[in-house]
Amino acid sequence: MIASFVALTAMASGAQGLQGQALLDDLSRRAVRYFWEQSEPTTGLTRDRGPNVPGGTPNNPNISSIAATGYALASNAIGAHRGWLDRRQALQRSITTVTTVLNKVQGNKGWYYHFYDWRTGVRQWNSEVSSIDSAIFFAGMLIAERGFKDPKFSALTKQVMSRVDWSWMLTDGGARPNSLSFCHGWKPETGFLPHRWASFCEHVFLYVLAYGFYPAMPQGSWAAWARPLVQYRGVDLLVGGPLFMHQMSQGFFDFRDTRDPLGYDYFVESTNATIANRKYCIDNPQNFAGYGWNIWGLSACDIPGGYGAQGAPGWISDNGTLAPAAAVASVMFTPEASIRAGEQFLRDYPESYGQYGFTTGINPTQAWRSPDVIGIDLGQLLLCIENARDGLPNRWMHERPETARAFKRIGIRKTVEQGVRPLRIP
Repeated sequence: MIASFVALTAMASGAQGLQGQALLDDLSRRAVRYFWEQSEPTTGLTRDRGPNVPGGTPNNPNISSIAATGYALASNAIGAHRGWLDRRQALQRSITTVTTVLNKVQGNKGWYYHFYDWRTGVRQWNSEVSSIDSAIFFAGMLIAERGFKDPKFSALTKQVMSRVDWSWMLTDGGARPNSLSFCHGWKPETGFLPHRWASFCEHVFLYVLAYGFYPAMPQGSWAAWARPLVQYRGVDLLVGGPLFMHQMSQGFFDFRDTRDPLGYDYFVESTNATIANRKYCIDNPQNFAGYGWNIWGLSACDIPGGYGAQGAPGWISDNGTLAPAAAVASVMFTPEASIRAGEQFLRDYPESYGQYGFTTGINPTQAWRSPDVIGIDLGQLLLCIENARDGLPNRWMHERPETARAFKRIGIRKTVEQGVRPLRIP
């Protein structure tokens, strides 16, 4: 751990005064700190969640997730680039991580289980081989590879990607030879899961990766998944629901000023989803405490009694629990509103801001807050803040020839348009 992270602990009590870019910088540094401190040094595997108070006891301390581990790789490269981590140490940790994944972490056909023991890489909780969580690992690793540009790390990255059997996850091992959608996952006990990535969700980046790395990816797959239109108070978006669904892919890939062959602008979609989520919280149809102009953000997070995917409009799940980090993560799309939200959460609920930033969920109606942060929340927040700053993670991903190949194969193209860009131009 480097000196700047030690200083962060001392800063925690004075965080209430942070505003604007200083708040975003602090959140980024605290996220990088999480991934450094909550990764097992000898394996590099990252805890799924961690305590947000210094010295707090981790909940399920041995459980890592492949997705959090992918975000940790991206965090290592970003932290080194920004000067928050020693580059040599960050690179060595990243090499250790990918070596562990290649040699220890259990999976099947180049895809990985959702949860592991962070010391052994052994599957935990009867979890599934997860297509989306594996894809988060791949994407985080690919960003890190361009950030480090180190021959050894690049060779390891190439090994990981060469092992991925895209056809296996696309066709359920050949049982669905004409499938155009990826399966959610597979278990050795029961086989492929019944659910598929066949309607707009966080999976957009999974398909981009496939078109970049899998030459036989069916041309029709991109158009095959549904895009249900939702309209809320004059705002058009797809599906609705939790904010993370609209943020995740944009953390990895840059969709600004582009349209796909169907005419959709996914950056506009994410912006509109954020605006609609905020408008719903301002409307506050269930009259929960706290909701307002600057207190908003329904997304997946801890809720009283467990974990839930809070969201609105469209797909609505709302029990009064807000995810402050999700509101801030939309800074890529709604910079002023997201910064004001972060500042207001910090003023009104200072206890929600701990050693790693905002806790994963607060419920003002029940005077409740989670004691934890969750790795994938912080990873998404970090990428979105750093993209809002100067586009660094997106730039690194778009240096890759696979990204250019994917956009070309899909037919995603830059467009110049006058005035407000609509969600879709048919």
